[in-house]
Amino acid sequence: LQRYKPMKLRGYTLVELIIIISITGILLSFGISAYGKARDRQIGQTAGEQIVAILQENQTIASVGKHDCSGKYSGQQVKIESPNILKINSLCGVTQGAEKTISIDNIVFLESPTLIFNPLSLGINLDTSDPLLLNYSSSSIMNYRLRITKSGTIENQGIQP
Repeated sequence: LQRYKPMKLRGYTLVELIIIISITGILLSFGISAYGKARDRQIGQTAGEQIVAILQENQTIASVGKHDCSGKYSGQQVKIESPNILKINSLCGVTQGAEKTISIDNIVFLESPTLIFNPLSLGINLDTSDPLLLNYSSSSIMNYRLRITKSGTIENQGIQP
């Protein structure tokens, strides 16, 4: 007769499994956090580029005098409204051209200034001091800034501390 020899079972102990699961959970939480911050940063940078493009387009429209209303053309008006709206129209004497509304997704403007781009490259009328620092947020954590001067410079300054 042959005696029965119990085999040594190979596997992990409960303690080893708990340690592996804990380390995996910690690494996963860091990864998710980093992904969220990177995604938020990308949203803010994309929004900044989009806002600068819209402002520069209206600056160009004003410089060449292209407008959609009758009467003496006096510039392009861009109203920035909270939470994320830009309202654009041509100014012609006492009338205004058709208003165009643009929504910038996933951001919130922290101010609501009005900009008027003067015709013939004569700068920008700001309803505040020079320069205008236009702040917006893509989340409760990250704030971004655009710098706009009366002379016509529009600069994306990116993330602000």
